[in-house]
Amino acid sequence: MPMKKYKTYSWFPILVFAILIQACGSSLNGTPTSLPVKPLASPTLPPTNPQNFKPTLESTRSVRPSPTPSSVTITAVNGNLSIRKGPDSVFDAIAILQDGDTLPVLGRSILDGWVEVPLPNQAGKTGWVSIKTSYSVVSGNVLDLPKSMRVEWPTGAYLRNCTNHQMVVQPGDKLLPTMSASPDNRIWFPPGQYAVYDQEVDGHPNVLHVQLMPRYEVDIKTDGSGVKTYCP
Repeated sequence: MPMKKYKTYSWFPILVFAILIQACGSSLNGTPTSLPVKPLASPTLPPTNPQNFKPTLESTRSVRPSPTPSSVTITAVNGNLSIRKGPDSVFDAIAILQDGDTLPVLGRSILDGWVEVPLPNQAGKTGWVSIKTSYSVVSGNVLDLPKSMRVEWPTGAYLRNCTNHQMVVQPGDKLLPTMSASPDNRIWFPPGQYAVYDQEVDGHPNVLHVQLMPRYEVDIKTDGSGVKTYCP
């Protein structure tokens, strides 16, 4: 009985060894064993019909509200205030802000010193008033207002200084160089009334009053001393 039990157990290691050799042979012959792979989940796409789409936290964006300008008003004081067609004294007056009346300010010009206001009793229409005058008082910060580019500037005209003295043009305090500075002695102005003064003569005498018309050019030929010259 002991010998028979020994022979039974002696074949078990041989059987295990044979099974291992067969498994290795299958791997070497190009038939790899593979583990089951779990497929990746497909991303969830929003439905093609936008009416059925419900936004999630990822699809919603917070929109920052646009800043609103502070409340700014202008009041006429010491008399009536002209409301003009554009932001310059050369534009025609189209309405009046009566002494003591107040209007809201809608915007400011790209040129300093002028603001846009609604025309009294004219719905939807606007005009411009000067804030650099003793006839106006502004409440609020004008710099908080948006700049307006809606002005239709009239076709301009030119003044040309043909003298040997520097001139100053009013309104606007614009300097006109001498003839020797050509072509810089020729400057564009909006149509309107202007006065020219000689800067190099004591008292700065007036040498010209002129109504500039669109597409016209006017030469300044006489300086404050009475000397006449002509542009070439």
